[in-house]
Amino acid sequence: MCSISGIINGTGVEKMIAVQKHRAPDESGIYRDSFLELGMGRLKIIDLVSPGLAPYQEDDFVLAYNGEIYNYIELRKELQKYGWAVRTTGDTEVLLKAFRQWGVKMFDRLNGMFAFALYDKKERKLFLARDIAGEKPLYYTKRGKKFLFASEAKALQTVVPFEEERNKFFDAFQHCHITTIWKNVY
Repeated sequence: MCSISGIINGTGVEKMIAVQKHRAPDESGIYRDSFLELGMGRLKIIDLVSPGLAPYQEDDFVLAYNGEIYNYIELRKELQKYGWAVRTTGDTEVLLKAFRQWGVKMFDRLNGMFAFALYDKKERKLFLARDIAGEKPLYYTKRGKKFLFASEAKALQTVVPFEEERNKFFDAFQHCHITTIWKNVY
């Protein structure tokens, strides 16, 4: 289990990472520029030795990632046939290179559970994604010019307050499906 956090047009990722420390005790880090703060906490499971994976940076890209790509070994071999050199032993670098090689078509190849934030520094574009089943959580909200996201909704609350939406709470029991019980948090 890892944690990801980010803010466009704002600050406070340190608090967001700190409140999610239980998810990721092994390594944490933050990337900042004038547009975005992107943080990641990491629980080392697959790649125990490669440094600098929280968040992982390569060329003009920064990746904060929570999850596991089950077929990353097969994907690594396929990417190497396209000329990509892979220096780490886990799935993080493979995920980034898969996006660089295939763009969103990489989702046709991925087998796993994940939530990630991929930032293109040159284009100043942020790409957020999670697996189709939502096994790895990804919460987000927009407040004015700020856009925030995190692995846990309570991390968002460290930066912007939000209030409960009572009817959502009761709908959860009636329909057994709900995004969150807070207004404007998805």
